[in-house]
Amino acid sequence: MTAATHATPAPVPTGRAPLDTPAVGWPGVALRLLLALVVTLASYLLLLVVPSLPGMDPTPDARAGNWGLAVLKQGIPVLTVPLLSILFIAVLTRFVDRRPFRVTGLALDARTVLGLLLGTAISLVVVVPASVLFARLQLIPASSGFGGQPLWVVIAGSLLLGFGMQGFPEEYVWRGWLTQSLGGRPWRQAGVSAIAFGLIHIVSNGGHAVWWQGAIYITSAGAFGFAAAALYFATGSLWAAVGIHGGLHLGNTFAALLGGGEGWPLELFQIVAYLLIGLAIMRRLPSASV
Repeated sequence: MTAATHATPAPVPTGRAPLDTPAVGWPGVALRLLLALVVTLASYLLLLVVPSLPGMDPTPDARAGNWGLAVLKQGIPVLTVPLLSILFIAVLTRFVDRRPFRVTGLALDARTVLGLLLGTAISLVVVVPASVLFARLQLIPASSGFGGQPLWVVIAGSLLLGFGMQGFPEEYVWRGWLTQSLGGRPWRQAGVSAIAFGLIHIVSNGGHAVWWQGAIYITSAGAFGFAAAALYFATGSLWAAVGIHGGLHLGNTFAALLGGGEGWPLELFQIVAYLLIGLAIMRRLPSASV
């Protein structure tokens, strides 16, 4: 048996998250984590290229108040990120997992909208009240605003970036593909994907200048990833994980509109909140033994 393949043919799930696929060994885990990182980064290639093409820079249109055209020019390169992630994951399921593409959970069905709404609502409840409260208590700085952009542009940009650039592609790679490819029990899948997802945020560090604040940011990303995996397993819908991810970014926007802000105290709160949510969900899964 090699690290890149499963020991036995794995069953193909029929609409639910694949909780019973055979577990790969730790060399296979390391390979898949590396591939997930590579796919995540590679999915942004066209996003970096398209804005440099003639006429695709949205900045002049935004300065001129041509907001519709500016949003369109911003949206086109953003939407290349999920498209590339789908293409790369299709290659991995074919040549690494040797399983049908549908195991990644990319489906549009009756649960799609419900999953999106559920996940989004959870993050809005976690983020918005705490952000506004912490800002009023002066625990975090209040947002400086959005530079005079119309409200619809602010929301449209938040949806594009939160769901299109980050929510869908990252959840599709780290929950939709990685968890089923790792195999094993739900706790193993959720734990490995969450820890790795947190660690990749070392690259961004959340803009924190102090190392321990950066560590809180990285841990909050991992805690969030754990909650996303738990929700994915519980609902059997990738879109619930996309919703909780995109809802986090949308929540930050709504909170800023209401006088909230961002900072390490809010991230510390999110660590506790998302971990509790994830643990509460995982403990109720029928087959969630460690």
